[in-house]
Amino acid sequence: METVRLSVEERELTGDGPSRRLRAAGRVPGVLYGKGREPKSISVALDDLRQVLGHGHNVVLELDLGAQAKRGKAKRPAPTYAVIKEIQLHPIKHQPLNVDLQVVDLAHEIEAPVPIELVGTPVGVREGGVIDWEHREVMVRALPAEVPEVIPLDVSALRIGQHLTVAALAAPPGVTILDDPETIVVTLIPPRVERPVAVAEEAVEPEVVRESGSEE
Repeated sequence: METVRLSVEERELTGDGPSRRLRAAGRVPGVLYGKGREPKSISVALDDLRQVLGHGHNVVLELDLGAQAKRGKAKRPAPTYAVIKEIQLHPIKHQPLNVDLQVVDLAHEIEAPVPIELVGTPVGVREGGVIDWEHREVMVRALPAEVPEVIPLDVSALRIGQHLTVAALAAPPGVTILDDPETIVVTLIPPRVERPVAVAEEAVEPEVVRESGSEE
């Protein structure tokens, strides 16, 4: 199993002001959640987080919490594994503003959203049809290391008026899709027919209606 190491520092100050100062220093504030433990305020280096995101949002992280093992015969603490629970991006710059991590047990399944990736060009597109993508991700249950980055959906045979549902998705071994199988993922809709532009009628001088009894 491949994991990605990420150095994490605990932070004492929270709120908008300290968070802005962290970002100005090249760090991203966040929270580390874990079952049976209190949420811990943390920060990570922006460059490190960008490298992690290059492996996908469902990558399993081995956290370096900054704990220094004692010299001598002291045992190294057991590694802490986590996944990205949520990440907030700047609406314009699209760089991470906050990141929440969730501690996981590699031996226990988790639930996570996985994007759907459309594969192929539908036959109906060549006939003028338009893809209407209605459901872009599904929730799955799997061991942390088995959560896929994407789930592909072959749409090459799709014709105008046809659709594919969640039931058409093929989950990898060890992965269970939790969404309703009847949920429509993609539909191939007919081409839009543009209505002809009506020729503007010649302007007609408005009729002047005189009040009764008025003089010329």
